[in-house]
Amino acid sequence: MKFIALIVLLSSFALHAGTVQVAVTLSPAGDFKAVSSKARGFIEKKGANYSAAGLTVEVGTMKTGLELRDKHFYERLGGATAKIVIVKAVGTGGKGQGQITVNKITKPFAFVFKETDGQVQAKFALKASDFGIKDVKYLGIGVEDKIIVSATMPVR
Repeated sequence: MKFIALIVLLSSFALHAGTVQVAVTLSPAGDFKAVSSKARGFIEKKGANYSAAGLTVEVGTMKTGLELRDKHFYERLGGATAKIVIVKAVGTGGKGQGQITVNKITKPFAFVFKETDGQVQAKFALKASDFGIKDVKYLGIGVEDKIIVSATMPVR
């Protein structure tokens, strides 16, 4: 019986996972993406209105493709166990507003979204400096202040 409960619990985590992609532009040239398929939470839908609260992704689940860059990425975001949280978000007609917490700093943000096949795909821009992330450089290559976040989360 415990085994069946464990299987159901693990299956529900897998079914309710979302994806997050953070696109970072480098200066003087280049870019990278940090990607996680382990975001947690749901988008609630009532009629034409969408809302969410407490959507999270653990920083350490995000991968950039290079171990050293992952390490630096995690350090700038409070460590591998730190969480990025959409505190709340509401939207209708493909546009919305919300609050996001990164590095223990909460800021408002605006986003665009669409629903496809029971999932909401959202996109928004943030300024790294708004969350205490400034002057990031390694071997003469810096990080631009504007980052683009794309997320896909399940609707219920």
